[in-house]
Amino acid sequence: MKKLLREILKEITPTEEEHELEKRIIERIKKKLEKMGVRPVLVGSLAKDTDLRGDKDIDIFIMFHKDVSREELEERALEIGRKLFKELNARYEIDYAEHPYVRGFYRGYNVEIVPCYETKEPRSAVDRTPYHTRYVRKKIRENKNLSDEIRLLKQFMKGIGVYGAEAKVQGFSGYLTELLVINYGSFENTLKAATKWKFNQILDPENLWEDKEPLKYFFPDASLIVIDPIDENRNAAAAVSRQRLAEFIVASIEFLKSPGREFFFPPEERLPSKRELSRRMRSRGTKLMGILFKHSRINPNSLYPQLRKTAIALKKSIDEFDFRILKFDLWTDENNLSVILLDFEVWRLPRIRHHLGPPIDKNLKDQENFIEKYRAYRPYIKNGRWVVDTEREFKKIEQLLPRLIEEKKGFGKNLRSAKKIEIIEDRDILKIDNKGFLRFMDRFLSPL
Repeated sequence: MKKLLREILKEITPTEEEHELEKRIIERIKKKLEKMGVRPVLVGSLAKDTDLRGDKDIDIFIMFHKDVSREELEERALEIGRKLFKELNARYEIDYAEHPYVRGFYRGYNVEIVPCYETKEPRSAVDRTPYHTRYVRKKIRENKNLSDEIRLLKQFMKGIGVYGAEAKVQGFSGYLTELLVINYGSFENTLKAATKWKFNQILDPENLWEDKEPLKYFFPDASLIVIDPIDENRNAAAAVSRQRLAEFIVASIEFLKSPGREFFFPPEERLPSKRELSRRMRSRGTKLMGILFKHSRINPNSLYPQLRKTAIALKKSIDEFDFRILKFDLWTDENNLSVILLDFEVWRLPRIRHHLGPPIDKNLKDQENFIEKYRAYRPYIKNGRWVVDTEREFKKIEQLLPRLIEEKKGFGKNLRSAKKIEIIEDRDILKIDNKGFLRFMDRFLSPL
């Protein structure tokens, strides 16, 4: 394994030329920002020396006095960001996190100019970031090997598809990855520890909590709990979904059994033909339905949660009418097209529906109301409770979906106002002409 890790490390460590170029870009940007009257601070992987070769992200925070109002901070930050990239003759866009900020594209790099408060008591997640940078840098000064070990874990997580806390991935952030290596001491030790993790695993790198058991109740929805050394009340792993945690645990087990380069650099997937995908769709014996949304561009960090919310709402409504979904997933080109894919194992139902009423030993008034409501269907007793056989409103899923699309119950805000919502089914789904979508379909239909 050691030989493999040395080879991987050579490939993922930035070259001196790469770092020199980045230093020149950063210095130029910093000087321009200082002339605008703000103090710029480099944060993120570059500042901590945990970046990977080929990373094209430069994160610079501009610090504001704690007495500046939030409104003024946001206005000035956008004004400064726009002015900076205009002077650099670079393209830019406005993005949103804790505060709106400006992202520019300069000499092949994504440069983010993010405002935050300069304060001993961080007011928000953004304000903590400079403290995160200082903490990690301090730990790396104490143990120089940590930089390489962190790089290995980051590349491993990228390779298996769990790296990134953004809504699209729901995985491990760069900072969380750094905390794991700091906590366990090395890449290999982190993987060994992960093989023994359970859901709701608790890690407290700086032992800020004497009694850790209450943390499960403090963070009830967390798949993994990692206490932020900067803020004892924050879970640095809050973004990690149960799915991504499971994938990381399984990949750790598999890698330690049989180390291989493919964990870090997975081979490129072969793009299947539409004919092959069509054959696999037919062989499943299920009914595939897609809900296609054509919409104006939505920030991906807002779009993905809205798609998940909409998909879950659709499934809940469909379940209420007794149709059964085998699996569902979502895809978007992150521009103006999104799809929710539903795979039905039950998409046809009989005309009659068996509807259960109250038990005969429960509230008499409830029984009377049930009998009165369904009198025309001749209620009868079965296994100690009232029952009626009623006629279904929807016997085919093709009848129900248009109603759900019309009602838009539980849909994400921007998806409710989509320019067009269309229902597509079976082979018509493959008319979506996008390589990314075909790769998505390949994974969805796997392994058949």
